[in-house]
Amino acid sequence: MGLAQNVVFGLVTGSYIAIAAIGFTLIYGIVNMINFAYGEYLTIGAFVGVLSAGMLPLPLPVAALVAMAGGGIASLVLARAFFTPINDTGPVPMLLTSIGLGLALRNLIRLTGGRSARYFDTETTTYQFDGLPALAVGPVDLLGDLFVTSEQLVVVGSAVAVFVVLHAMLTRTDVGIAMRAMGDDESLARVRGIDTQFIRDSVWVLAGVLAGLAGVLIGIQTNVSSSTGFSHILQILAAAILGGAGSPYGAIAGAYVIGLVLALSTAFLPAGMTGISTAVAFFILVVVLLVKPSGIAGQEVREA
Repeated sequence: MGLAQNVVFGLVTGSYIAIAAIGFTLIYGIVNMINFAYGEYLTIGAFVGVLSAGMLPLPLPVAALVAMAGGGIASLVLARAFFTPINDTGPVPMLLTSIGLGLALRNLIRLTGGRSARYFDTETTTYQFDGLPALAVGPVDLLGDLFVTSEQLVVVGSAVAVFVVLHAMLTRTDVGIAMRAMGDDESLARVRGIDTQFIRDSVWVLAGVLAGLAGVLIGIQTNVSSSTGFSHILQILAAAILGGAGSPYGAIAGAYVIGLVLALSTAFLPAGMTGISTAVAFFILVVVLLVKPSGIAGQEVREA
């Protein structure tokens, strides 16, 4: 496998990690908690998506929208039930609650969804627009040995769309500006009349929507199972910390570093040792934090 092909895999992996890491780091930066149950939100979204596409059945883009809605609703309901009542107890009770909630959700999903993997039907997708010929999208062969599938293009394109929309929301909308103000200083934001509970709820919904989308994108790359979110939570956490905890822009940069390290390490590691690529990614994380403890973007991006 060529080096360029590994770069493609790294960009694809970085794309769906980035989408999930943005939601994770928004919760950290604005709600001020590390939510280890976040991986299960991703699993919930993936299951809602794959069931919507397989049982109803809905077209994949519509199923993805349903999954995003499911992730957002689940995130808000769970936050209202388990986190909002203990907002003022400090970060440790919130952290322990999230760990317990994550374990409970994972086992509940396993009991109701089963242990077997589920798959999106993505062999060939046909799009029909009024007045135009049907467009069938399947695997794409680029530049000889460089191979890119339509699913990989969907993942990268979705990530770019999320980045653009997120930037516009944070810089051009009242809710986004209020989120940034609350992330900088919640007490000052409250004094200036910002409804902090509404902003917290908005963050929970946005994080859940992003988790739902990430779950679907991982599902169309591999499969959907009860361990989908749990198997990715450490990568998401690493991306958020590497980019500068609390910084959505930093989380994007951190996710692509993690994704590329994961993919490129398989090109250099001996056969049979590719399973330690996650450990290599965390080694890079430690090295970067030793050089720049605030992460790649750090505080300066949040203040931009």
